[in-house]
Amino acid sequence: MQGMNETIDFFANKVFFISFGQIVFMFLACFLCLLYGKYKTGLLVSYFFIFYWGFVSNRLYWMELFGDSGIGLMMYFFSATSVALMGVISFFQHDH
Repeated sequence: MQGMNETIDFFANKVFFISFGQIVFMFLACFLCLLYGKYKTGLLVSYFFIFYWGFVSNRLYWMELFGDSGIGLMMYFFSATSVALMGVISFFQHDH
């Protein structure tokens, strides 16, 4: 229970800005993907938007969190890139 309270306090004290236009564009793109049955494409679109919002647009926050040491930042980037690569590879599989 202690860990949950610390996590809630951590996120309650942070401010992340996401443009309303970007949110509408993401929902519209995902809606169209679902409407036309392109589920893998919709998942990739939502992943890349979340990656952009979490990493690219909030890069100053991550630089402040990890400090001058880029090891944590590089681990975050390579793990997100590997997940994106797996998503792109799965997009080209037709038997699943």
